[in-house]
Amino acid sequence: MGKGSSSRSPWWAVLLVAGVLLAAAAPTAAAEEDVSSSPADVDTTKEDPKWCKKGCQWQYGQDTRRRKECERECRHRRQGGDMDDDDDVEARSGGECRRKCVRRYQDQPWRVQECITRCHRRHDDDVEEDSDEGGRGGQRCRERCERRHGGDWQEKQRCLMECRRRQEQEGDDDDSRGDRCEKKCQRYSDWPAKLRCMERCQRQQQREEEDDEQVDSYCSDRCEVRCQHRHYGDRERQRRCARRCEREEGCSRRRGGDTTVEEDDDNNDRCREKCQYHHDDDRKQQCMRQCHRRHHHGGDTDEEEDSYCSGRCEEKCQQRHGDRESQRRCARRCEREEGCGRRGDAGDEEEEDNHHNCREKCEHHRDEERKQQCMRECHRRHGRGSWEAVADAVLQVV
Repeated sequence: MGKGSSSRSPWWAVLLVAGVLLAAAAPTAAAEEDVSSSPADVDTTKEDPKWCKKGCQWQYGQDTRRRKECERECRHRRQGGDMDDDDDVEARSGGECRRKCVRRYQDQPWRVQECITRCHRRHDDDVEEDSDEGGRGGQRCRERCERRHGGDWQEKQRCLMECRRRQEQEGDDDDSRGDRCEKKCQRYSDWPAKLRCMERCQRQQQREEEDDEQVDSYCSDRCEVRCQHRHYGDRERQRRCARRCEREEGCSRRRGGDTTVEEDDDNNDRCREKCQYHHDDDRKQQCMRQCHRRHHHGGDTDEEEDSYCSGRCEEKCQQRHGDRESQRRCARRCEREEGCGRRGDAGDEEEEDNHHNCREKCEHHRDEERKQQCMRECHRRHGRGSWEAVADAVLQVV
């Protein structure tokens, strides 16, 4: 019996050694399997944040708040992959805009936040104004207007409003530009390659736009410098001269949808300058209404030519006469001789001249009643339209 049991013991020993070897080999194989699979997993986990960060950097640039939100949402979309993450995102932010954009850009998570911003901008004026102020477009507007108008606060605000209106009108162009790049890059199946294609397309279009903008800026600056030398010290004339020069040179800065608004401002300024000689408010308002009516019926070009004609007469008479009243009468006479149409409402002008002439002729009366009688006689007889009629009125009163 002892012999039989001793003969079986080597087999038990062999089995025991084999079991120990198997137990030791199993963890090693599992570890090797983990090690072999971990690089792919690590690469995948590293790849997603890398492309999320790169895509959001390309999309939002220096806008840190939106870039972080874009990266967070992109990681949710790439890592989660299930509807729970989408539900969490929608529950956090809410709103139809987010749901619509998440559905639309499932394959391009870095574009979701841009879509949401555009959607809110169309429905919320406050968000629109904030995005204009805080975004890169608002910064470009501020830099351009600061460079051109310096310390002139009123002109700077006018420039900012015009620039923002132009950006609003170009918003649809931005969408179409993104669609063009997306259409151009749709042949790429993997989204990192598609993102690189979109980056190249966006950079190329941005360079082209900057080149066009530099040409337009040079054109506008050239007009402003020219008009500053021509109308030194008169800021209002410099502005009108620059507008006219930009239209003649074809500078696209004034070619947008705000051209009508700018021309209305120019017309209003010209009418105000033309009617400022009226001391009576009723007559001044009547003059302004007539002037606006004339502009409304298409007299803009004629008015600009008349303004040049009247300006020449005023400069000529300022050099010839020292006192203001003589300058005014000389300018009126020059405008009539030159045929300047700026004084087209001739009846009002003649009446104003008559009033000044009568007051000048009757001012020697010290008695107020005799002065008023002289003025009435002068106005009544002035219908003959000659200086002799004025002289007759003065002689009769004297």
